[in-house]
Amino acid sequence: MPFLGALRLHKARTTQKQRGPEMSVEKILNNYSRVITKGYVKTGGLKYNNYVVSNLRGGVGKSTLSFNLSFEMSKNDSLLVADLCPQCNLTEVYLRGSGPKLTVYDALRPRLLGPAFGEPVKEVSVRVSKYCDSFLNHECYFIPGDPEMFAFPSPMYQQLQLASASPSRSEGVVRKLLLSLKDILDNEMKIKDCNKSLLDTSPFYSGGTHLSWCAADALIVPVRVDEHSIESLGLTFRMLTDTSNDFVSWNERAGGLPIPKIAAVVMTMVGSKSQKKATPDAASCMYINRALEIAEKYSSLFDYEDPSDAFVLLDDFLSSGRISGAKSIPISELNSGQFHTVQGSRLQVNSSVERYKNQLRYLVSIL
Repeated sequence: MPFLGALRLHKARTTQKQRGPEMSVEKILNNYSRVITKGYVKTGGLKYNNYVVSNLRGGVGKSTLSFNLSFEMSKNDSLLVADLCPQCNLTEVYLRGSGPKLTVYDALRPRLLGPAFGEPVKEVSVRVSKYCDSFLNHECYFIPGDPEMFAFPSPMYQQLQLASASPSRSEGVVRKLLLSLKDILDNEMKIKDCNKSLLDTSPFYSGGTHLSWCAADALIVPVRVDEHSIESLGLTFRMLTDTSNDFVSWNERAGGLPIPKIAAVVMTMVGSKSQKKATPDAASCMYINRALEIAEKYSSLFDYEDPSDAFVLLDDFLSSGRISGAKSIPISELNSGQFHTVQGSRLQVNSSVERYKNQLRYLVSIL
């Protein structure tokens, strides 16, 4: 009997191991249902200090996610936000075309290129509540983006190559250049008494995104449920781990900078075609499964023993998302039934906004 019992236990464990990915996807879907129907959240505060919203593809919802995350995160923590994307979508949401002249580019240029490009900027962030009424009771500060960041990669990598040409001082200079953004953030956080930061990045790796990864403790990776987004997820993880790729290679030349962890994989536009409440459509489930397979392949990037614990599903925010971005109102501040005019169209906040609020709260709770 002891032998037969051990054999049965071995078979059960083997079967469970073989079914691991399916069971992990089922766990993700169960969490999704609990979040929507019961408002489920995890307990505890933010685990990291510096977060970066990043994926090497456009149109996955990075800026919308960053704006809403900044509102949720600054409910309990003093937060510094920075826009590293040259498209400046997040800057437009916060400042609506007004605001200060100093930008993240003004802060980076003298640090990377030298005093000929100006004196180092001592204070570059503004209080968000000055421009966005929804943040009145939030300790949230913002460093605006700059379209000049489109041209930033060229001089940045020129400086890195020059630093590499001097073997005796190469490591220290490369390290200083790669940590230039982190130094700016640390200084700004000290001035404004912030204990967390959140960066929005471009869909391109080089330049601001590279420096953001060097400044990050953890990445929040939005992945739309489509083919190109799944491919970009794999590319992002390869860039973070492959020693032949640019990011890891430069980190090693800087003496071994740490690789950021993955705080969350955020599947966006889930359930947009589903006919069942709290149940994603079949296509979404297929992409969730594929994203999880990629995450399990790079499990070393996660603090979670099971990478599925880092997965969060967000619905298509529909009119609520359009209103949120156009009117600079966080989704948590929208009320079902309200009407707003966006680009000449009168849009109504539908009842699904309560579901979106639950999903955003859950996302912050796992960070």
